Amino acid sequence: MLATGPRARRLLDFGDCMTLLPVLIAALTASVTPCAQPPGGRPHYVIPGALSDVPFYGQLTLDAYAPAGEPRPAAIIIHGSQGTKSTHVTQLFEVLDRAGFAWFSVDYRSTDDVAEAIRYVRCPGRFNITAETVLIGEDRGAAVALSLAARGGFRGVATFGAKPDDTAFSLRDENTGVKDAPTVLMFHGTEDEESSEAVLEALCKQLPHCVFYPVAGAIHNFENWHPAQWSWKEDLTAWLRGERRGLWKDIVYDRPDGRELLMDAYIPEGRGPFPAVIIVHGGGWEAGSKVTYVPPLFEPLAEAGFAWFSIDYRLTPYVRIPQQLEDVRAAIRYARAHADRFHIDRNRIALLGESASGQLVAQVASEPCTGCEVQAVVSFYGVYDFTKWSEGSKWERAALRRLFGDARSEDLQRYSPQFNARAGQPPMLLIQGTQDELYRSTMEYARKLKEVGAPFKLILLEGAPHGMENWEGHAEWAFYKQQFVEWLRATLRVQK
Repeated sequence: MLATGPRARRLLDFGDCMTLLPVLIAALTASVTPCAQPPGGRPHYVIPGALSDVPFYGQLTLDAYAPAGEPRPAAIIIHGSQGTKSTHVTQLFEVLDRAGFAWFSVDYRSTDDVAEAIRYVRCPGRFNITAETVLIGEDRGAAVALSLAARGGFRGVATFGAKPDDTAFSLRDENTGVKDAPTVLMFHGTEDEESSEAVLEALCKQLPHCVFYPVAGAIHNFENWHPAQWSWKEDLTAWLRGERRGLWKDIVYDRPDGRELLMDAYIPEGRGPFPAVIIVHGGGWEAGSKVTYVPPLFEPLAEAGFAWFSIDYRLTPYVRIPQQLEDVRAAIRYARAHADRFHIDRNRIALLGESASGQLVAQVASEPCTGCEVQAVVSFYGVYDFTKWSEGSKWERAALRRLFGDARSEDLQRYSPQFNARAGQPPMLLIQGTQDELYRSTMEYARKLKEVGAPFKLILLEGAPHGMENWEGHAEWAFYKQQFVEWLRATLRVQK
């Protein structure tokens, strides 16, 4: 035993150490013992793999989503004065998953109940999460989120339709160090009749790190906001991701007629700003997606230090070629408008297409448009002349009907890059296989570019068929990847 009392002075002998060792081990083990795992919960019908109705405090429950794999940062969702954890806030679930967050939607009676939920969620080993936590609140839940954030320990707060409860804005107190204060995003409808936009914006300005996002025409409850008002989803996702780089999936870059058009993005590590390439897939204007046909280009561009954006666009027969061109232009405008978010240089952007989209990118190059300027264009085995298709193959005649309806000759020329090439268009790189049915058309287009004085370069792959996916595994054609990257570097003035 250890000697006690004020006069006890002796070193521990071996026997003492052996006696204390189990006690020390037990104490250490107790300090790292994982918290009890949550019960299985009930099935969740919004997000696969989520748990529903997990009890955390008395009769109160939460919904939880923390999938296996790398631990995720956590978002605590606090609903407003109406509804529950499973209503009014459900559209946040997919946004948070897309941003790489776990989420926990809480039922509560008071701010202290939400604090109990946070303690339950954060208990070590209970959920597959990191220590990074954000709070998201709507209506009354926004005030709860801001009040909790004032206690410290959170990366940030996002609010929707916050009501100006002054007690919730202690984040502005002098006792809260500006250095440690969380960032705050306030999304607020300009037609919110339950909470004054002007008052909320003024309160936001008093906080150390607050950004106010007015949503034009939106009312109080954000679950009723229209698709044209959904850009908050991209803004919230970008804020949640912060400085994380790599692959971003399913970014909505436009919503024509309420339909979401998606792009995937790759953002390199490093300071930037990076040169960028906007990739438009082919598929005869009627097929394909942002992950078909063009994946052979993703790796060489990423390894060369380029950011890239691979886009979906509307396809025929649901739209015609003018709408497809507008989608391409919308993608350019989106990337340029959010250059800081994606760490790209808006003055070093290339546009790339293949096959049908070779026509789209070449046409965009020939028609200057405000806000969709690019500094280089790459076209793989594109279509450059429609005027001969009216007497061509069955597929070509059918394609004209899909693209133009009752096509007139002036329409065919209007959308044929062969007839629109100009000296002042961005430099163009043409890449073409010699065993492709479009080989002759590409050679004619190259002659036209030369004739009008448009800058271009032609790379030919001897014996290669149509489609870069068909070039994979053939060492004799692999050189095009290095050559097209080198051309992009030179044209966009990128240092190695």
